[in-house]
Amino acid sequence: MKYYGFCPASCGEFVQGMVDGEEYLSSYAIDMYSVAMIEEKLGKVNVGPSKSRKAIEAVFKKFNLPIKDSKNISLTIKSDIPVGKGMASSTADIGATIVATLDLIGRNLTSEEISKLASTIEPTDSTYIENNCIFNPLSGEIVKNLGSIKDCRVIILEPNKTLDTIKIRSNPNYRNIKLKNQDIIKESFYLLEGGIKNNDLSNIGKACTLSSLANENIDPKEGLKEIINISQNYGAYGVNIAHSGTVIGIIVDNYMNDNKLIDILKTNKIHKTYNKIYTLDIIDGGIRREPPWNISKIL
Repeated sequence: MKYYGFCPASCGEFVQGMVDGEEYLSSYAIDMYSVAMIEEKLGKVNVGPSKSRKAIEAVFKKFNLPIKDSKNISLTIKSDIPVGKGMASSTADIGATIVATLDLIGRNLTSEEISKLASTIEPTDSTYIENNCIFNPLSGEIVKNLGSIKDCRVIILEPNKTLDTIKIRSNPNYRNIKLKNQDIIKESFYLLEGGIKNNDLSNIGKACTLSSLANENIDPKEGLKEIINISQNYGAYGVNIAHSGTVIGIIVDNYMNDNKLIDILKTNKIHKTYNKIYTLDIIDGGIRREPPWNISKIL
């Protein structure tokens, strides 16, 4: 019997940084997925990606099941999430695998328990959580639930360039640089919390833009200030980034003409750096056991 898990991607984070000496983020889910399929086999076992294989073993360990029994589990990952761009591709692979494994062994975990388990493999994103939240990526803990966002989309600017998250975090000055941005990040989280509570996209956008600019002293994004100016002049709500990635997102609502803004970006040669520019819905987070309606394109 085959068991499945479906986990959404993100387009970076609304806000990420240090507050009171601890690192927090608030990522958001988009309509793009990783699919994990597992089944027990006696031969020709597909090992799958190493982090996802570790996720299977972590589930077995969590429930005190013999790790050797997981060796007969065949794992296949299918995904349309770009890798190395800060769109939570490995987070999605790991989360989808955890849920599929839970179904295989007939057990269950809450979204936060899954996040904590995933964080033992690598720093994780808050996309496992159904609501937007302030989240500790190192422990997988929810610091504060913020709620959900309605009628919101993101124009994604994706370059060819990739970024190794581990390399960014291994910079000996990483923490000290982050600490210098604490006041800005605290204000960003304050604006984000009020924005989500009131479904006020203007405050959400302000929070994103502040956090994006604060990250310029850690990993500069080519053309960020120009993209912010173009977006503001058009009337978009704000610009967010993958703080440990390369993508940029422009926050718009469901009624804005995203194609017109994309044309303006191209007129300003932004596509020379960000060669893929496209729009996706911002959706509720959470790992699905049932396939989303539009998942057939990657199954």
